[in-house]
Amino acid sequence: MPTFGRKKIEKIIIEHGKRGYDSPIQKDHSHGFFEIFYVKSGECSYLLKDTVYRLHAGDLVFISPGELHHAIYNEGDSVECAFIYFNREHIHINELKEDASFMGSVPTVYREEFQKLLSQMLTEYSGIDEYSKSFISCYLSEALLLLMRHSVLNEEDPALINSTDADILLSTKYIYKNFKKPLTLDEVASVASLSPTYFSKKFKATVGMGFKEYLNFVRLKHAQAALLTTDSSITDIALEYGFNDSNYFKDLFKKVYGKSPREFRKSNQ
Repeated sequence: MPTFGRKKIEKIIIEHGKRGYDSPIQKDHSHGFFEIFYVKSGECSYLLKDTVYRLHAGDLVFISPGELHHAIYNEGDSVECAFIYFNREHIHINELKEDASFMGSVPTVYREEFQKLLSQMLTEYSGIDEYSKSFISCYLSEALLLLMRHSVLNEEDPALINSTDADILLSTKYIYKNFKKPLTLDEVASVASLSPTYFSKKFKATVGMGFKEYLNFVRLKHAQAALLTTDSSITDIALEYGFNDSNYFKDLFKKVYGKSPREFRKSNQ
């Protein structure tokens, strides 16, 4: 089921399957609920905030509401993975923070226990009886507590896609720090010490979208938050977050989120 742009979901959603190079290309997106992406076997890449990670068996990505992310399946990639989507009210863990996005690895010694909890959730998700919904909530809470207890959140960042892709990491970090400025392809390519033509091609292959598209999504993400947390005018927000033309900002925002900035602000008040 598509989850792009949705603010809330009615129940905990669990999906399990295989993904790879032939899977539909994911758009960079965010949504209003938590997500767990867990790799049971195989490997792929994943963009979370401003960093591209290389994921292997046992790795997981925990995505907080509103965080920019998407999976990247390069040629040769094949993964068996699980997806879990949930709202805060579906669990009862006070220690879980709204801005807790992280990429970590479930320690080998606890991996069997974690995967057993996933299997139990998947079994109950078929709707065994009227107690299944509560069992899923309990198993998910237990899985989250397991991750928190064993400091998965505090692990160091894993290796990047490979050592030669550090140039793309430099460029994504540069974009995140300077997205309000009128960045150009040539400028960011120079940060990565690559020619504009080669940088453009490599950036899209690595990140999963073109330079301009990525820059716009970063800007839109921050503009979206500003619409909900400030009283600034739509024109001021557009200018503040790097859009020189407020009409272009409005058109792009509606294309991505399905509502105009004004409609989005009004519907979330």
